[in-house]
Amino acid sequence: MELKCSWSKSETVALAISGGVDSMVLYHLLKTSYSETFRRLILLHVNHGQRAASMKEAAYIEVMAQRDNVHCETIKLDLPHEDFSQARAREERYRFFDEMMVRHGAAVLLTAHHLDDQYESVLHQVLTGRYLPGKMGIPAVRTAEGYRIARPLIKVTRNEIEDYAGAEGVTYFEDETNNETAYTRNYIRHNLVPHIKTSSHLQQSQLLNLADDLSEVDDMLREDALRFLKDAPSVLSRAVINKKRRISRIYILNHWLSSAGLYPRRKYIEEMLDIADSDVAQAEFPIGDSLLVISYDEIYLEQRGKKIIKRLEIPRNGVYDFNGYKITVEMDEDDLPLTARTRQDGDRIKLLGVGHKKISRLFIDHKVSKSDRESMPVITDRHHQIIAVGTIYNIMETQRKHSRLLIEKGVKQ
Repeated sequence: MELKCSWSKSETVALAISGGVDSMVLYHLLKTSYSETFRRLILLHVNHGQRAASMKEAAYIEVMAQRDNVHCETIKLDLPHEDFSQARAREERYRFFDEMMVRHGAAVLLTAHHLDDQYESVLHQVLTGRYLPGKMGIPAVRTAEGYRIARPLIKVTRNEIEDYAGAEGVTYFEDETNNETAYTRNYIRHNLVPHIKTSSHLQQSQLLNLADDLSEVDDMLREDALRFLKDAPSVLSRAVINKKRRISRIYILNHWLSSAGLYPRRKYIEEMLDIADSDVAQAEFPIGDSLLVISYDEIYLEQRGKKIIKRLEIPRNGVYDFNGYKITVEMDEDDLPLTARTRQDGDRIKLLGVGHKKISRLFIDHKVSKSDRESMPVITDRHHQIIAVGTIYNIMETQRKHSRLLIEKGVKQ
């Protein structure tokens, strides 16, 4: 059996060994035909603690490693059965792998994924809607944090692996949970794949062609998104992004959010885009500690639960910060003090040639976002009369040129 080697003779490699036929066959190959392809081999075994037989399997692997003079690291995960999930187990598994790779200076982590896993992975991504954005299937090699992850059996079928195990007398353990269909991948393996294999009209190999084709599409869409976001805008134009094809919009928003360390699922991104392409004027979508805000023609991010300054006294001339606004005051001493505050119910201003208008109406006319309405400074004079509202109204621009009240948005707090 031929392995796809992606490591050198000078490197330490670690094998994630479960005790199943795949990883035990890979271990046998590394100890025999491929023993000269690396500097040192270590074994990493994770006991998920969900089956009675798992302790016996872990013990066998430890004894086997001692017999073969191979270093072995094991861990038993403390995951309550009722809270167990494949995603949580994978997270804990790779936390252990990361630690061990650093401890032993290993350059490559080997996993025993094979060709049938590849077929199932592509089917899983297609049928659960996870095929774009992102590459499809299982890569033969990928880069992790400080090391590489390689799948040397990725071109080998499960039948070939089982035939090798029988011919070479490789001991392995069957995980009975692999026969359960509660997990989506197991359902695909037992209920869909057998019918595809036995059909004279279907070819599993076409799944790999699909993965290759969509990988090229993924590359093109990523390049398009990067061009769209080349100036790293902090605010997206709703009108401009809506001119793009829907799949391009998904990539643009996905890349824009990921650049801010946010990774929502595609379905959530589609919900955001549906609102952005609708008649809804304003909407908010929580993502971690952030909010994606859709407001009139703007799409932007802001911190959830940010502290809002409600009131700020301005006793003298100078420069003041207020909820991300820079307020510059250069006025006659007789006109001071001023007060900067957030809006209050019933606030009205006097517009020259128009009369009085509610600030709430002014916000609507100027398409001020919901969050800005709560943080925008309303400036009152010493007689408690409103003389300015953020960047949208300022009586000082039409009166008393020798005095200046300047309000600018964009000050970091």
